[in-house]
Amino acid sequence: MKLPKNKESGQILVWALILLAIGPLLVVPMLQLSSNIQKYNQITEIYTLNTYAADSGIEYAKYQIYNNPAEIQETPLNENLVINDIDVYVTAEYNFGAAAYDITSTAEKAGRSLTIDCTIVIDVGLFGNVVACDGDLTITQCDFVSDLQGEADIYTNGDIDLFQSTVDGDVKASGVVINHSSTVTGEIIEGAEALEFPPIDAEIHEEKAKLGGTSGSISWNKQGTKNLGPLYIQGNLNVMKTDIVLQGTVYVTGNVYIDQSNISGFGDLLCEGGVGFNMDHYSYTIGDAPILPLIMAINGGVDLTHDEGDGTYGILYAPQGLINLDHVVVTGSVAAPAINLVQARINYPAEMRGRADLPGAGLDIVTYLFE
Repeated sequence: MKLPKNKESGQILVWALILLAIGPLLVVPMLQLSSNIQKYNQITEIYTLNTYAADSGIEYAKYQIYNNPAEIQETPLNENLVINDIDVYVTAEYNFGAAAYDITSTAEKAGRSLTIDCTIVIDVGLFGNVVACDGDLTITQCDFVSDLQGEADIYTNGDIDLFQSTVDGDVKASGVVINHSSTVTGEIIEGAEALEFPPIDAEIHEEKAKLGGTSGSISWNKQGTKNLGPLYIQGNLNVMKTDIVLQGTVYVTGNVYIDQSNISGFGDLLCEGGVGFNMDHYSYTIGDAPILPLIMAINGGVDLTHDEGDGTYGILYAPQGLINLDHVVVTGSVAAPAINLVQARINYPAEMRGRADLPGAGLDIVTYLFE
């Protein structure tokens, strides 16, 4: 066995002393680094959790807007939520000038907060126009106006012949536009991109109607005044010289024909066949409801004639048929593959831009900003 020399023993002692001297210089920074990393991870975790919570608040507001657009236009959303044990404050307000909803969602956890500002618009598709047609369109002696100047746009997936009419908006066609002594305040656009005409989601309207029960065909003639809806009618609805007060959604599996009868109250009217109105100076008005009713024919058309008094309030849609408007006044929007317009006046209300319950409507995000 070889014993270490005294010189080698001294070298080991020197190295030991050096390590003891520099050890604290290495350990303290390493401990500080570890502490900083831990704090950074905590901050990052809180930031991530706040981000997810604030984003969930945005989604909550979007859901409320999509399902209750008119209510939020009238009364802004202002709610305190708890999402994953995080306090979230959400507001949503309709900006009438921009026709958009401004949403703010603030999440706060462990004394730290994060805010997301979001602006969304409702793309109402076809119903962004006062008239939308899926083919050639002939317009004779009609007036198209709007609550907002220049917003009564006309669109067709075809050609437009415009005779002695006034349009306070744009005239857009995928084909050509022929103007015969008509006034157009906006642009005349040819070769426009084609629009889609989506089907009607009948199921949601059936469910609303069935809340009031089910009946067979209804035929009323000179019955004074009748309340109607919500109601699911298996058959036809025929009304003559009988005033109707709508009290909810009416869904008819057959056809609807209403002659010389005032319609008031509020409720959507849908049928699987066709809708015919011969108002003869009677009217289809709505009460205090903040939105217009839907008047839709799933497989047939809509025929509205001689309604020049107070007019008809509603959104008319017949994705498979013809809409005929002859000597009428309408407040709303009209869309169908084929439309006949003769001496009609249609007013496009500003509220149409905020409707999320129309066929083909959806929410589009314009801005999404973190604070």
